[in-house]
Amino acid sequence: MKARRLAASIAVLILLVGTVAWLSTGQALSFHQANYYVFSLGGPAVDVESLFRTAQAEGYAVVRYDSTGVTAYEGDQLATETLDDLLASSRLIIIDGGRFLLRASTETSTFAVRPNSSGLELVFSPQEDQAMDGVVSVLLELERMGILSEEVDFGFQEFARDDPKGPAPPASARMESDLFGLTVAEDWHAFASAKGLSLVGLRVEVVAELLPGSELPAEYADYVNSESETLVGLLLPVDQLVPLASSQSIGLLRKPYEPVAP
Repeated sequence: MKARRLAASIAVLILLVGTVAWLSTGQALSFHQANYYVFSLGGPAVDVESLFRTAQAEGYAVVRYDSTGVTAYEGDQLATETLDDLLASSRLIIIDGGRFLLRASTETSTFAVRPNSSGLELVFSPQEDQAMDGVVSVLLELERMGILSEEVDFGFQEFARDDPKGPAPPASARMESDLFGLTVAEDWHAFASAKGLSLVGLRVEVVAELLPGSELPAEYADYVNSESETLVGLLLPVDQLVPLASSQSIGLLRKPYEPVAP
């Protein structure tokens, strides 16, 4: 009964969003293959262990990071492929502690669910121009897998795939543009590889430059791997980049500098 209520709620929500778009623009809401779209899903409580078992039963590649290292599965068997091959799988779940990223492809789109600073977000990447029904089918699939809650926030942002610069960081976030670009990238791992960012699971290596007399906020202490009086090296979850860069104690959040041979 709950699943039917949620499916009905999603259908009504989609209808309302489409109606508002039609009334404001005179055109039906549609999604274009030159762009990708990031939807806020709010903060549903997802049981990561249950999701892990569901993913294995459905044949997903699963890459799991914990305090002892990384373990990879193909379905319910230990994987024999390389990590790079698994990260390129068409059906993939990465579990990093209590966080997860799910990515899957259909005949007409690729979609991913990943953490953001307010819970989860859906990245919808159409492979052809399409109407709302493509998003509806993805949302219903996420509901079936136990990822979607009844409190869906259907706001979204649109990004061009071929934009070489990408959006600028918020004025309140003191961070390098590549780090902000990572947070909104269509594919975190592909973007990190292209920009020379070191991504481990769903965390990225960064350096926080502290303002004089300031300390790193206590909630980030678990991510610290080195520190001095003014610099802190962290392996930080991607969804926490903007919140940390917006902290009053941070002068700049940047990539680690690579030493240059003399």
